Amino acid sequence: MKTSRIYWFIILSIIGLQAVQAQYAEDALRFSQFGSSVGARSQGMGNTIVGIADDYSALFGNPAGLSQQKSYDFSIGMSRLGYSNDVTLFDNKTSDNNNVINLNNLGIVFPIATVRGGLTFAFGFGRVANYTSIASFDGFNPSSSIIQSLTSNANTYNYTDDEYNNFLNNSITYQLFLANKFRDTLNLDEGIIPLVTGGVQQNGTVREGGGINNWSFGGGIDVAPNLSIGITLNLISGSYSYDRAYNETEPTHSLYYQSDPSSAGYFSEFESQSTIRSNISGFNSLLGLMFRQPKYSIGLTMRTPTTYDITETFSDSYNSHFVNVNALEPITSDGSTEYKITTPWIISGGISIRPTDWLLIAGDAEYTDWTQIEFDSNNQDLIQENRNIKSWLQDTWNLRGGAEASILSIGLMVRAGIEWKPSPWKDDPSDYDQLIYTAGIGFELDESSTLNVSYALGDWKTFRDNYYLGVGPASRTSELVTTNTVNLTFSHKF
Repeated sequence: MKTSRIYWFIILSIIGLQAVQAQYAEDALRFSQFGSSVGARSQGMGNTIVGIADDYSALFGNPAGLSQQKSYDFSIGMSRLGYSNDVTLFDNKTSDNNNVINLNNLGIVFPIATVRGGLTFAFGFGRVANYTSIASFDGFNPSSSIIQSLTSNANTYNYTDDEYNNFLNNSITYQLFLANKFRDTLNLDEGIIPLVTGGVQQNGTVREGGGINNWSFGGGIDVAPNLSIGITLNLISGSYSYDRAYNETEPTHSLYYQSDPSSAGYFSEFESQSTIRSNISGFNSLLGLMFRQPKYSIGLTMRTPTTYDITETFSDSYNSHFVNVNALEPITSDGSTEYKITTPWIISGGISIRPTDWLLIAGDAEYTDWTQIEFDSNNQDLIQENRNIKSWLQDTWNLRGGAEASILSIGLMVRAGIEWKPSPWKDDPSDYDQLIYTAGIGFELDESSTLNVSYALGDWKTFRDNYYLGVGPASRTSELVTTNTVNLTFSHKF
């Protein structure tokens, strides 16, 4: 998962200033992916669920397995995510972390009395994705500046006076004395050029938050002695937040001189701040099938595409500072937008094998064609982004495996597992894939109550482009992400 592949674009036009926020392939991919499975037992076994599905978490993993439940079951769980990131910019490493605690699951399973077979329903809440992340960076860039990317290269030679004045009034860098006018009558060229072109210290922090919640109702029924089917209906709610603070300073305060009388002095600092707040709603369903034998079970699920309605507000602020010059008023802009995203089908298969009474082994495989992500819009920019998705993304197989050993004499269960999530981006190297190692224990508090605890350690590499000048990366960070997730789930049968 490329949670940090963010391209930050600013479009300057002669009719106004627009900060382009979200609505890129990265954003559509973020909302299309799910995180760890619901419940500590499943997470402890490498997030395997499709071929097991014998507790409350079946509602989110394979509802066909609910028919195995013959008693009422109440479940509640909490999770803590720790996100650490070692970011390198121009050979200088910066480390930072971000933590969050969430309700992971809450719900109830209620069986219906039948003459033969099983019919069981479940209702509840599950946290299926978490967007908490962070990236802090600090490095010296000798050859470029974000000010170059913010400076329009439009040729204004044939503009009318009103068009030319409007162009200047709506230029961030010109209004902040970070760009100068030029005119070349020989080549019929005119416009503005950036004052700062490199030799700057670049630092900033990008902090993300939010997540996706499922409010789910589902059921499973035996349609044959060893065969069950099920369905879960998911109402989806969630949020996403993005906060970015970025600064550039010229350490010597002697490299770039602005001669304009309004701000005569050497350039000292440029600063910008950007925020995005998104409210998310949607709907999907999960269809499940399970075939059971005494020593093994086989499961199959299909998750329908999710249609998300996303309402977004955004805000940007920019300012510049010069030596011995009074501070300027910052330039700010804000706005809001709405858009829709449709996610791909997700098809999963799983098997669980019980070679002995005390050992359970399970594995899942999950297929997703990420090129099927789509913005639902007539906006030409989003239509182009749909084309980009087809070109940039690929299909993947996520693989999960785990085991559970029961120490029956003391009611203790020990678990371990691993999950592999290949990068959805084409041509990514293998170290951009996510590897998640898990472990867990379960303890029977009494005949009816069980406490499960799990731990998951994930790591992968990614990168971030702070801005783009059109010829290769101009300010690219290399990032090493480590996640630590602890999940605690209590369940009680009655």
